[in-house]
Amino acid sequence: MKDYYSILEIQENAAETLIKSQYRRLASVYHPDKNPNNTDKFLDLNEAYRILMNRALRESYDRDFKEFNNLKKSRSGDKIIPYRTRLRDGGNVNIEIDFTDDVINSKDGEFITKTIQLQRYVNCPDCGGEGRERGTLAIICPQCGGSGMVKNRDTKINEVCQDCGGYGDIFLYKCKICNGMGRIKKSEEITLEFKKDDILNSVAANGNDNNNKIIIFSGRGDDGVFGGKNGNLTVSVKIDDNILNKINNLHKGFFIKRLFSKK
Repeated sequence: MKDYYSILEIQENAAETLIKSQYRRLASVYHPDKNPNNTDKFLDLNEAYRILMNRALRESYDRDFKEFNNLKKSRSGDKIIPYRTRLRDGGNVNIEIDFTDDVINSKDGEFITKTIQLQRYVNCPDCGGEGRERGTLAIICPQCGGSGMVKNRDTKINEVCQDCGGYGDIFLYKCKICNGMGRIKKSEEITLEFKKDDILNSVAANGNDNNNKIIIFSGRGDDGVFGGKNGNLTVSVKIDDNILNKINNLHKGFFIKRLFSKK
């Protein structure tokens, strides 16, 4: 958010006469005819003068400017970190896997491998998870000052900043692959390894015959970005009645149906 008082080099309680005299002095210095290499300063001067010389606009600006400064002070180092670069953990991915004859055919104590097709979010390989083209710059959004939110002047309700989409920063060149998100959704073939005893026996310890057996693979869910942790892959194990009956017959009824309730 622009500081119109600093632009005009005045205090926040400056009277209109001082605003007018400062504007005239600085405008003569930064006029494009005299200072063609700094036209942005001249435009800022005109914008500051227009806002501060209108009583209603100045009152609204003062309220927003005060709130913005309070927000900056509440953050460490008086610095607002854009949402797009804040640490974000990856989400958990939940899937269900059917186990059939491979449970019977495996030997006690051996691992059962399952190759599945999994969709999850991974760091964008093109931008390295930064969201912008390599070697290009990002700037703090001038509209929201990096907070990602702006106050609607009519309703006085904070809304997502339209200039940056709520991210708090603006990429001059977004990554063409992830469109600035830092991650892409990818379908890949992965192999998971299960222990037969874990699949068949673990639920008994919980004493709950109605829940599915849940096995968690740490860090194999969605990728985190900007230093965030990866999510977990949660597998709900399903064994149908026919397979459970075969297991019971092979093992003289040792295993009971406690792993999966029918929906």
